Amino acid sequence: MDKRERNWLFFLIGIFIVVNVITLSPIVPWQRWMLWDKPQPAKTVDVSYADYVITMDTPLEIKQGEFIEFNAVSTDVTYGFGVFRKDNSMIFQMQVMPGIQNKITWKFDETGWFDVRSTEYSGPKHSDMHLVDAIHVAE
Repeated sequence: MDKRERNWLFFLIGIFIVVNVITLSPIVPWQRWMLWDKPQPAKTVDVSYADYVITMDTPLEIKQGEFIEFNAVSTDVTYGFGVFRKDNSMIFQMQVMPGIQNKITWKFDETGWFDVRSTEYSGPKHSDMHLVDAIHVAE
């Protein structure tokens, strides 16, 4: 390895370390509660997927600032669990793998009504997998 290649390798390793330190640092606002605090959820919500149907108790009533654990299970294929604002912007999503308990804990910082959609294309009925006003976050 010549000097230029070695310098380039050290530069790339340095960039990798800096990016990881910044993104895992508690100075990043969302990392404070996600990585270091291990919050206890106020409630756990079970979500099931089977044959292109999302099943969960709706509307889910949540208080602003509560930590909620979503436990999603698929019985057939891979789906996505996505929570969306009314302007169709996504708040978060996770993959829902078949036969596995897929969990995510989320803190809702904003109030309003939110929709749930499958975010993973799973076949011809994918576009029907949409729960309107599935989550209500109040002050």
